[in-house]
Amino acid sequence: MSGPGQAGHPRGLVGRLLGQLMTWHNAQDNRWTLDLLELAAGDRLLEIGFGPGMAVELACRARPDVSVAGIDHSAEMLRAANARNRRFIEAGRVRLELGSVDALPYGDASFDKALAVNSIYFWNDPVTALREILRVLSPGGVLAVTVHDRQREAYRPFDSEALTELLRASGFASVDVRRNGDPRHPLICALGWR
Repeated sequence: MSGPGQAGHPRGLVGRLLGQLMTWHNAQDNRWTLDLLELAAGDRLLEIGFGPGMAVELACRARPDVSVAGIDHSAEMLRAANARNRRFIEAGRVRLELGSVDALPYGDASFDKALAVNSIYFWNDPVTALREILRVLSPGGVLAVTVHDRQREAYRPFDSEALTELLRASGFASVDVRRNGDPRHPLICALGWR
């Protein structure tokens, strides 16, 4: 895979502008994915590739008893997400870090749920990354990987079959794929259970 460019690693002024665009463009994606995860009281949530931090904020607003951690490899997005979620960070509910999905800085079984919205495109090795996410999920934990539906947007590298195969090859015990049904903004989400 060639370098991720600004979309996969936002930086500088262009990165800040891209973060604003991500907030708008991914709003529906984040809401739908969080709805599918059905956050419950006390859940520990991990976001891979949090971008400007919108899903983190949505999760904290929806469930005042949920804690959220996140990892992103863009310092620009870390700054934006920290600013957006400052009050949740100060309350001890959110911890955001720079890092790689290939080497998560968390112990085994640290999270009940995890999400990756439009970030799998930029992972160097999806199977390695998914195995690492599986490691940090607690038994029975679930991961939601959301992408744009390749059946409607052929330039995207993932479809429901490819996501299902990746999650199964990574060791997820069960996989279920959902479509949002919006022809103007078609999404698929692969839910994988540990």
